[in-house]
Amino acid sequence: MAARLWVCRLGGAAALAAAASGGAGVVLCDKDPPPYLDPEAWERAAKALRDINSQSNSKKIFEQLRLEELTRTQELKTKESEFKAQAVSLAKEQERIKWDEQRTSQRENAQQLAEIKRYEDELARQRMKSEHELQRKRNAELVHMQEESVQAQEQEKLRVEQQIQAERRAAEQYKAELEKEIQRDRALAEAEGRIKEQRANEDIIRRQTVLRYQERTKMVIQAIGEAFGHMGRGALAMVTDGELLLRTAGLSSLLLLGFFSTREASRVVGKTVERWLGTPKLIRDTSRRHLWTWQFWVRSGSKSAADVRRDFRDIILPAQLHDHIRALAAVTSNTKRHGAPFRHMLFYGPPGTGKTLVARRLAHTSGLDYAVMSGGDVAPLAGAAVTQLHSVFDWAERSRKGLLLFIDEADAFLGRRSDVMSEGLRGALNAMLFRTGDQSKDFLVVLATNRPGDLDSAVLDRIDEVLEFPLPSARERKEILDVYLKQYILQAWQDDGVWSARLRRRFLSLFGGRKAVTDRIRLHEMTEPLLWEAANATEGFSGRELAKFMASVQAAVYGTRDATLTADLFNTILQFKVKEHKKRMGFRENRDVYV
Repeated sequence: MAARLWVCRLGGAAALAAAASGGAGVVLCDKDPPPYLDPEAWERAAKALRDINSQSNSKKIFEQLRLEELTRTQELKTKESEFKAQAVSLAKEQERIKWDEQRTSQRENAQQLAEIKRYEDELARQRMKSEHELQRKRNAELVHMQEESVQAQEQEKLRVEQQIQAERRAAEQYKAELEKEIQRDRALAEAEGRIKEQRANEDIIRRQTVLRYQERTKMVIQAIGEAFGHMGRGALAMVTDGELLLRTAGLSSLLLLGFFSTREASRVVGKTVERWLGTPKLIRDTSRRHLWTWQFWVRSGSKSAADVRRDFRDIILPAQLHDHIRALAAVTSNTKRHGAPFRHMLFYGPPGTGKTLVARRLAHTSGLDYAVMSGGDVAPLAGAAVTQLHSVFDWAERSRKGLLLFIDEADAFLGRRSDVMSEGLRGALNAMLFRTGDQSKDFLVVLATNRPGDLDSAVLDRIDEVLEFPLPSARERKEILDVYLKQYILQAWQDDGVWSARLRRRFLSLFGGRKAVTDRIRLHEMTEPLLWEAANATEGFSGRELAKFMASVQAAVYGTRDATLTADLFNTILQFKVKEHKKRMGFRENRDVYV
């Protein structure tokens, strides 16, 4: 059995036991064996050494063991260096992991700081926003308080002024009564003085009166005598001359006959002329030609769809309503030519939405005469309203081309019948129903109202076409602004024609000195988006309000030095008009506030 070398790394006792059990060998231990060992183990170890020494090749064995031990030691050193290298690499890896963790931690800390900063910024923005909103509310409350204060001051001023006026009227009345009292006392004093004077001079006054009466009586008697003398002589001459008597009687009869016949004829002719050519009192505006502007009437032919579209191109309405009105214009233009009856219409909607303008253009496009009357003019006529309405419809039936009768504020006298309705309004309503009971070939009636629900059911039964005129949308408001921008701004200097503008400029340049004359309005920064912003900001505006807005813009431009319309000026007038519109809406909602 070959000897083996045991190297003790854990303990000397364990190495000796291994050597004793495994055969001969050398036991090398890094540490000294513990002080107390097993005796048997020492005995086995000693026996193993004796066995090794008794063998002939023990030196070779020890040499071999030493070489193996050196080799193993070298391998252990190599492994130890590898372990150290691994430990260094592990340390580097741990350091790298540590630095990665630190970088990750720093990155996370930076992200957390960024999130905290972002959150703080968001809190700051929200705080600023809330502060701005609070400031805006405070400003609005301040403005509201200022408006209320101004209103209170105006009311107080009005109250004080009314009180002053009342006191002034009372003072003037007192002064007038005092002056009247003084004048009465003065008159009484003067009358008493005259009475006393007359009583004192009664005899003298009586004698003067008697003398004047006697003289006047003598003069009258003489005049009567002379007149009767002339009349007697003339009658005597006439009686003695028969031819003169007959001539005088015939001439007197002819004079009386001519006077009375001329008076009656002029009365009849005046009534006839007024009936055929005069305009009824209820008609406020009409396109019918009178005698002093008479022209030969030319029958108008039917219009094509392109002509009708061209006539309504400057009227901005919703697309469906626009198409319906053009269709009605095309139908109405052919109605008179074919002898068909006209169709009565009802236009309803908020004020300023184009009802009157559409009625005028409908009459013009259809080739009809046009007349306007207001329902508010009928109520004050009381019992005479029936006669006036019949005269209006008689006058309308005499139109050769046919007449479009536009009745604005129709609900003023065509409201629902009730017990509180006056007899005059009831008679006017019945007259209207009687004249529109059958379809007419001579006229058509267009009623306009803001409150269609107030109309009598019988009146609604006479209507053939009902059209609603709503407030314009944003797109329609933009188109209306384009139309009035062209009318009031771009073409304002062309209102009198190009030649008249040039002549006016020439006249002012000759006789007005060297002062520059500006007729054309210049635009600066007036872009299409600005008009769209104005269209969006004027929500709830009617067409009339938009026209007034552009007229205000024109007036503001003419108030500048160089007549230039800028975006700032336009926005200023826009904000003012928007506030004015809101106040007007507030007045409509609170009608009983300023009573």
